[in-house]
Amino acid sequence: MNQIQTKTYAFLGGGIIAGVFIERLLKGPGVAPENVLATDIQRERLDVLKSQFGIRVSGNNSEGAEFADVVFLAVPPNAVKPVLTEVREKLRPHALIISLAAAIPTWLIEQTIGRPLGVVRMIPNTPSLVGRGMNPHCLGSYVRDEQRPWIEALLGAFGETIRIDERLMEVATALTAVGPTYIFPVIKAMKDTAVSLGLPEDQAQFAAAHTVAGAAQLVLETGKDPDILKTMIGTRTLQEAEVRTLVKEALEAAHEKVMTARNKLAPPNGMG
Repeated sequence: MNQIQTKTYAFLGGGIIAGVFIERLLKGPGVAPENVLATDIQRERLDVLKSQFGIRVSGNNSEGAEFADVVFLAVPPNAVKPVLTEVREKLRPHALIISLAAAIPTWLIEQTIGRPLGVVRMIPNTPSLVGRGMNPHCLGSYVRDEQRPWIEALLGAFGETIRIDERLMEVATALTAVGPTYIFPVIKAMKDTAVSLGLPEDQAQFAAAHTVAGAAQLVLETGKDPDILKTMIGTRTLQEAEVRTLVKEALEAAHEKVMTARNKLAPPNGMG
């Protein structure tokens, strides 16, 4: 039994992204359902999680804090400080806190907890459901050196991760958390057009999705600039300048929204 399997996990907040991460913990590294507890203010949501995954559930956040070696903050950003204030006395002495909340810096989490617990700020990404997420992270002030390999292994259960400077977390959020919304419409358009030209729908979706996945893997494995790789294909009919402008505007708009939220929720104080 590996170290990930022996730990206990609590999700404070049982929404969609918590469900994604719970499912991956159970199916990926094989964490036992009895080692996972989710809390939420909506009893109906807890009933769904318990029925779907067989995990423990509670309407009491403090129960989650007492239960877990690893506490995932999966509540909306504006609920992070109230929830942490509620549970901070119940957190285990060596608990690891992993925040999935956008725009909330590690210094604010540490300040609210009021004691030196390790904090990881992670940007969740929906492909984590199938272990193919891209989840950048940064570390708080109290993460110990000996914890770092284990943190990397845990985050690896959800896909790829990179450790970045916290000052760049909002850029990474716009790129990776929102990123699938830039790609899904492309796959959908490819599929629908292929269907309109006669390809069966299931084959069209399979081919379109794998074409996108293969193109991405080619970039990763060769390390070449996409502008170079595109020259390997003789026929190109996409208006590339328009696509570049569209994606640039979408990413910049996402970044602006995240920055606005950050400055509203946690005004800069030179620490994050």
